[in-house]
Amino acid sequence: MIAWIKDRYKLGLLMAALFLLGILVSLYQVYKLPHNLLLADEYHPAFTNVYLVLGFTFTIGVFTIWSALNSRNEIIVYRDRQITNESSASNNGDEGRTTISLDSVKEGIKSAEKEKEILQSVINIVCKQLEAGQGAVYKIVTKDGRKTIELQSGYALSIGESKTITFDWGEGLVGQSATSAKTLYIDDVPEGYVKIVSGLGIASPRYLLIVPIKNQDQVLGVMEIATFTPLDENQRRFVEESAQLAANKINGQ
Repeated sequence: MIAWIKDRYKLGLLMAALFLLGILVSLYQVYKLPHNLLLADEYHPAFTNVYLVLGFTFTIGVFTIWSALNSRNEIIVYRDRQITNESSASNNGDEGRTTISLDSVKEGIKSAEKEKEILQSVINIVCKQLEAGQGAVYKIVTKDGRKTIELQSGYALSIGESKTITFDWGEGLVGQSATSAKTLYIDDVPEGYVKIVSGLGIASPRYLLIVPIKNQDQVLGVMEIATFTPLDENQRRFVEESAQLAANKINGQ
């Protein structure tokens, strides 16, 4: 009984049944009234209007309940259909995001020979496929026994060509990714941490993906991608596999 009360649709059915039962009991009581009043004639014209009113009320009540229950069913069906459509749209969106392919990366680096050309080609293709706002590729430089991480190539970077960006080994997020040889994904980039400049103004991306470019256990560089929309698992794997293709190309594999 409690389960029925919690289900509003079933509760409506229960109330409708009680209403119909009440109407029938009322009709019976009115029908028995002349006899209970010990009237000589068990049918009295004065009760005609009562019968008519009860009959009209009964008809209206049945129609109202029927209409309400059917309307409830239509709402449920519409809501289910709406949820299905939303789910389908979401799946279509996911399928759209999974159309990214490594084939374009392989094709792009096929003719590249120098390390800088390889890295520039990879970062351009990756950022375009992900519709990223900005991208950068760093290489590991070892000089006098000291490792640093230097900017090698970029996509939509708002810095001068003559400017050099260098991180010490382990410095910042780029340095952490290089030393740990692991991917870092930041889904809540602080305002102003990264700025993207365009003809429309300056904006700060919210998501940051940093992927090491490595050959087995040796880290050759780091790829950094900044986006305004979140990157799903497939997209992050795409960047990691693209970084691996770049590492293989650099090592002549």
